Order: sequence, then structure tokens, then C-alpha cells
Amino acid sequence: MDLNGYLAVLAAEATALASAADEAGLDAAVPTCPGWVVNDLVLHIGEVHRWATAAVASRATKLGDVPADSRGPLPERTDTIDWFRRGAVALRETLESADPSVEYAAFLTDPPTPRLLFWARRQTMETTVHRVDAESALDRCTALGPDIALDGIDEFLTGFLPRSRTPLHADTPHCLLVAPDYSDQRWTISISNDLPVTVRRATDADCTVSGTASDIYLALWNRCSLDALTIEGDRSVIDLLRDNVHIRWG
Repeated sequence: MDLNGYLAVLAAEATALASAADEAGLDAAVPTCPGWVVNDLVLHIGEVHRWATAAVASRATKLGDVPADSRGPLPERTDTIDWFRRGAVALRETLESADPSVEYAAFLTDPPTPRLLFWARRQTMETTVHRVDAESALDRCTALGPDIALDGIDEFLTGFLPRSRTPLHADTPHCLLVAPDYSDQRWTISISNDLPVTVRRATDADCTVSGTASDIYLALWNRCSLDALTIEGDRSVIDLLRDNVHIRWG
């Protein structure tokens, strides 16, 4: 996806997240984030947006260069959702006006180029996942569009999985094939004692996971069960991945 594509999705997802938070109320439990209420969720994504805004606005080429006070003070509880909305607008405006020639810092494997797209993509995906969380407080889930879901699958499998601190390992090597319906995009993940390796093509696999891109994406992020997916072969391989890859905000 290009920058304008990301910005359009980011705007729509931020609006949907805020609307769901408003409808659910700040004290509503968030089933997809055990222990959190909506207020915790909105504060979290608002802080992430402000940190990303500062990273791009400061033209940081190392994460350590991002200003330490980038997140600013937390809002009064009555202002939480509007505070989030303001931060989302500032993020989009900063991304839209940023210099694409800067080699911005990145923290995932195989980031897209120009590096500005890394931040646009990451913040779009972050907002999308947390919109799903906000909707879970209302016991609903709006499916993702196929383009953003396919791109999100790619980010997860090629960006997050191969990181050096991943706990995804296996004494016996396994291969997992991710094969979304209605798309020719394929990913094969090799899991062993070494770091996981993802290639963007189909190869022989012990387990094949198929279904809509939206359902696969949300299942990879542990935002929904595997019930909506078709799993062929050794199911323990996809269970191994989901049990060992949990993304947390430090």
C-alpha cells in the first residue's frame, strides 16, 4: 500500500475506534485485552500515536533519538476519547507532511521503503487491531478490508516473527503455510531452533491455514479463534505460533 492508502485506513479506523469507545463507555471490559477496560485501551493507543508522531516529526533515525517526553501528560478521564482523536489527527498530519527521503528508525525486520511507509503501515495496523479491541467491548467485530488485512499478515509474518527476541522456536522443525482465500499471496514460515524464517511463497508445509485475509490476520494477533479458518495438517504448528508470539508495548 502507498502512503495515501495507509492514511485513509488510519483515519477510518481511528474514527471507528473512538466511536466504539464512546458507545461502550470507558469502564467497559475489553475481552480481547484481559484486565483492561476501554479507558486503558484508549490511553494506550493514544500514547502510541504520540510516540510515533514524535519519531517522525523529530526525523529520528534511531529509536533512542525520539524525544523522551513525546507522549506528554495523560488526559483527564472525561477527555480521554477526545485526547485520542486529537492525537490521531496529529499523527496523520505528521505522516502526510513528512520527508520520505529520511531514513527513519524502524524496529521490525524487513521494513518497507521509503522508511516513512514503515511508520504509516505500523500505526495503521496498530490502530486497526485496537479498533477490533474497542469493538470487542460491544461484542462485535467489523472485518478488515482485504488489502489492509493482506498487508497486515505480511507485516506480522515478515516483520514481527523473525525478530531476534522471538520465543517462537521448536526442537523439531516445522513449516506453516498461510494461504488466504481469493488471493495469490502466500507465506511459508519455517520454525526451528533458529530464528523463524518467512518467505513470500508457497512451499511444502506441515500445516496449511486458509480463510479470509481478515480472519487470518485477526487470528494471528489472537483477536479471534481459529474456528473460522480451514486448517489442514498438523494443527499444533499454528497453535505453537499463536502461543509464542505476543506483541507487547514496552
